[in-house]
Amino acid sequence: MYPEIGRIIMAYEKRFKVFMKNALKDQGLTVAEALVLLSLYETDGQTQDGLLSSIYYDKSVMARTMQSLEKGGYISRSENPEDKRSWLFHLTENGRQMKPVIVNALRSWCQLAFRDMDDAEAQMLLDNMRRIQSNISENGSE
Repeated sequence: MYPEIGRIIMAYEKRFKVFMKNALKDQGLTVAEALVLLSLYETDGQTQDGLLSSIYYDKSVMARTMQSLEKGGYISRSENPEDKRSWLFHLTENGRQMKPVIVNALRSWCQLAFRDMDDAEAQMLLDNMRRIQSNISENGSE
């Protein structure tokens, strides 16, 4: 059972990334960039460390992603008044305009992936995924 769970999780992640890459290619966004923007839609003005804790990329990938988003005009940075060694990242108008594109791509993915599930089953899946995420976060496996 456990090897199959691991295999399915890895296959899901790969297919999700391919789907999103194709859905976002016309906008020139990567999956990592879309995930950063999604996190900023929830809470604008985050530090890079805050973003790292919400999307689980390593620091080098995050640094390149932030530079790319800034170069593309999707985000801007400002000095963090609480810690002069870090920056706060904010959405620009261009970044805000990408929200419907990203959300629609995610909606299309979910319609494909969860097409045989009703709302109660999808909610149960979400609850279980949150539980798994909590378990692995508590054990330092991030």
